[in-house]
Amino acid sequence: MLKERVTVTTAAVAVLAVATLYALARFSGSSRVHNHCQVLQRSGWWVDNSSLVWQPQGCTQLQYAYDDVVRCMKSPRTTSVGQYALFIGDSTVRDKFFAWARLVDVDVDGDAKVHSDITVRWPGEAGIAALFVWDPYLKGEVAQQVLHGAYNETLEQPRLVLLGAGAWHLRYANESGGIVNWRRTMDGVVQRLAESRRDGAAPIADHVYLSPVAPVVPDKLSPERLATLDPAAITWMNAYMQAAELPVFSSWTDMARARPLETTDGLHYSAGLERAAVNLLLNRVCNRDTIDPHPPMRTTCCFEYPAPGSFVRWYAAATLTALALLVAHSRWATIPRIVPSAATLRQLLVFGGILLIMFVCDRTPLFEKLHKHYIAWVFTAMLALATVGGAATWSADKSEAFLGRAQTDEWKGWMQIVILAYHAMNASGVSGIYNPVRVLVAMYLFMTGYGHCCFFYAKRDYGLQRLTAVLLRTNVLAIALAYVMGTSYMDYYFAPLSSAWVLIVWATMRVAPAANYTHLAWAKLAASAVIMCLINGLHLWPFTLLERLGVMWSAREWEFRFGTDIYIVYVGMAVALVRLQYGSQLLVHPRWPQLVRWSVPASILGLVLYFYFELTRASKFEYNKWHPYVSPLPVLCFIVLRNANAYLRSHSSAMFRAAGLISLELFIAQFHLFLAADTKAILVLVDSRLWFVNFGVTAFVFVGLCQALGSASGTITAWLMAKVSVDAPAVDIPMSELPVAADRPRALDRLASDPPLLARMASLPIFDSLALRWVIGLFALVLLNNYYD
Repeated sequence: MLKERVTVTTAAVAVLAVATLYALARFSGSSRVHNHCQVLQRSGWWVDNSSLVWQPQGCTQLQYAYDDVVRCMKSPRTTSVGQYALFIGDSTVRDKFFAWARLVDVDVDGDAKVHSDITVRWPGEAGIAALFVWDPYLKGEVAQQVLHGAYNETLEQPRLVLLGAGAWHLRYANESGGIVNWRRTMDGVVQRLAESRRDGAAPIADHVYLSPVAPVVPDKLSPERLATLDPAAITWMNAYMQAAELPVFSSWTDMARARPLETTDGLHYSAGLERAAVNLLLNRVCNRDTIDPHPPMRTTCCFEYPAPGSFVRWYAAATLTALALLVAHSRWATIPRIVPSAATLRQLLVFGGILLIMFVCDRTPLFEKLHKHYIAWVFTAMLALATVGGAATWSADKSEAFLGRAQTDEWKGWMQIVILAYHAMNASGVSGIYNPVRVLVAMYLFMTGYGHCCFFYAKRDYGLQRLTAVLLRTNVLAIALAYVMGTSYMDYYFAPLSSAWVLIVWATMRVAPAANYTHLAWAKLAASAVIMCLINGLHLWPFTLLERLGVMWSAREWEFRFGTDIYIVYVGMAVALVRLQYGSQLLVHPRWPQLVRWSVPASILGLVLYFYFELTRASKFEYNKWHPYVSPLPVLCFIVLRNANAYLRSHSSAMFRAAGLISLELFIAQFHLFLAADTKAILVLVDSRLWFVNFGVTAFVFVGLCQALGSASGTITAWLMAKVSVDAPAVDIPMSELPVAADRPRALDRLASDPPLLARMASLPIFDSLALRWVIGLFALVLLNNYYD
């Protein structure tokens, strides 16, 4: 198994190295290029054939709303006098104006005025938000006044100017002078733009752009337009503007050409397409001035990534120190006691290196990012491929135990694969998919309650050692990422959620432990459930104390996450108690065979009823209200079906088991290594146009590095627990260890011993106390949180 892991990880590192060299070869030192400001104007594509979701090449754009437009136009960083956008041109420019205006006032009538100037004001204010000037030849007084920067009290300098002409030059060639005069007009614009950039010259505006001549759909043009609006001439005109290096939005041409069905008259396009076009313009104009550069990332188009913070620099220095110590380790005759073992240093280096890789992937412009978008057949194909892979690796296990280790690893594995596909395809907007995925989270928490209840019942070990080890193993990656990536610990919500429930299960079993082996255990479960429901329902969590300590915690998010699955952990504990207290009696009960026989069709019916229920809810928000009460049904039905006979209990999928062993790393690392922009985008390691190739390569690198992270996290946990691993892969701490033999070693005792970490540093026996290390660790986290906030 170690050889397989090393092989996959090594291959993943090699692929990542090649991808990095490829990205470096294409990387430009110009901020306009590597921050994707230019490609926002020049290239992109629709993500599918049915929606109006535009994908700029290599970056993700923000969908602008009213508040965003206000922040942009009224930004204190603007140098213009007026806080408005000025549109000058023909009817195609007017379409852009209306798309912009509807972001300010949704009631703007797009058909009210033709061939006239239009003004839209900020709601409840006298100030102008957008102004359209009808001038299809760009020869009018206002156009010349703007191009010469000759503003006055009547016309203030705008924040943005969008110019556009060409269709009327073709349509009315005799009146306008045709393409010849159009070219003279464009040459004049080129000259005026060049003059405005000189020192001391009158500026035109903060941003000046030109709209391309709109491509036409000949089959839909009227006879008069068909005779004059020559597609070849339009192509030449747009090419001329690009050759003249005018700031033209060429991507608007690609938008229109790829959507001929979005026009009814062959010239003017739908409001939805124009809205997408204007959104590109807003991203180009506004992102640098109005978007907070701190996580979570709202966009990566025309976005200046902040420089690495002090913590990242210190973290990189610490990683390099681990490398230096590892190199020196083999040369020192006597190893200083404060220096960890070579095995530990290797894993510290691996852990630190992978987190720095995540930082480069998700906090720098080196690698491109793509929008996530749900496409039903792609999502289905992903799940089908995973199912085929799981079935192909179906094999026999050593045990036929109910919910044995192999089975729970398999369970965690296939659930994590579904969750990864769900996140990658942005399927959360589909209620029929979101609802079952909520059940998958419930299944994880069911295993938390079941597994830890089994352990405490069988081992009677309520000490800090195992509890601390479990919490460290669960949180070491999430906490490290929160500081390195500048995110919130709550962003990796499964780590704090699982940790809270581990503590709750521990406390429930720890209080009056003798009662765990009597009927009073059920009273303890009921009391614990009531207490936690009251704490969550009455908002009694200590958020105020956390805020005073400098820990910012989203109360609303936490109460939602905790409350949504508040009962399923107790269901898991209840199943564990039934098995442990009454299992032997049930097996010899005369009606047990009959119960087993009927449980399978009953479970199938239960799943059918659940899916009927969740699919008939009006929305996922309505379903969320029911989820705490209905989620135990599909969980228990699945367990019954998965353990229906000896063959199913004694077989599992090796592929899913392998994924289950690193399910924690897969869930947390996906935020910055498989996905990007804090899960809002897809990381691109190959080429943004080769979606499927990139997805496969990125997934392979992601899995390989997660395997290395799993091993490193286990070693770091053991090291912090005053033990260190050998070169063998770190073993996950089992959720449950039922009594098999009296001398069965615990998970932590399988690791070779090493002098305590804190004792190495201070050589004081008092530092061997886990309780004291808890206090020191929490105090250190609070200090870090306040210093690097």
